[in-house]
Amino acid sequence: MKKNLFFGALFATVLLASCDSKEEGTINGLFSVSETQQVKFSSGNLQYTKSTQTYQFAEHQWNVIGDLDEDFDEKDTFDLFAWGSGDNPRPEELEEEEGAQFVDWGTQPVANGGEYKWRTLTNEEWDYMVMRRPDAFNLIGYGMIENVKGLILLPDAWEQPKDTKFESLADTITTSSNSITVKDWTKETDLTLLNVYDAATWQKMEDAGAVFLPYNVKQLSRDEQLGEGQYWSNTDSEMDFANNFIWPDRGCSIDAFVMGVRLVKDVVKE
Repeated sequence: MKKNLFFGALFATVLLASCDSKEEGTINGLFSVSETQQVKFSSGNLQYTKSTQTYQFAEHQWNVIGDLDEDFDEKDTFDLFAWGSGDNPRPEELEEEEGAQFVDWGTQPVANGGEYKWRTLTNEEWDYMVMRRPDAFNLIGYGMIENVKGLILLPDAWEQPKDTKFESLADTITTSSNSITVKDWTKETDLTLLNVYDAATWQKMEDAGAVFLPYNVKQLSRDEQLGEGQYWSNTDSEMDFANNFIWPDRGCSIDAFVMGVRLVKDVVKE
């Protein structure tokens, strides 16, 4: 059964690495997803265009098509996918009785993704990056870029660019072994206001390796604005996060559901 994990968690020894030269389709920053493995994130959320039968990454990290609505199935380009539908992208939800065999979206060519050695993170890798990598909670925060809200992830070796600022969640959350809670949370809490960027300022952050996961699902309690981020992992999740607009969903197998996809590429150590 799917466990909902909500927007905002990030993951023992830091692998000493600075930002390498940029590969096509990637963000420069290196992110530890285990004690021995780092990854680079793709340059935007995955999209699929039916008329050309092609995958592509969004032009900017904050570009999002998002939520289900009455015209969702008719959209030519979409960025919410059924479980493991890499070989059969479709915007409609799976019927639960169909079951599902996971086929990673990263096994398919991505038009602006260079050589496609992409993959989806496991739930364990998300949790390591969010909860357990060194200095984890200083490397995560919420923000807004060009009026699009979402989650900001900073790479392991972060250096704040000149003339920019970033406020992490380190002083805002409490944690236990398997949960994260926002202090003094109310329905009016909006942590995205801590870090607000225009496109030019965000470009400095991105050049330094910062990743942005935009909200992609409407939240009824927030005037039907995009107020949650729901992203796939390729394994089921066992963790729970309080305050449901905060964290991305990570992990589901056969549930009738659609979510966003943000692919990664493994960093190969020589």
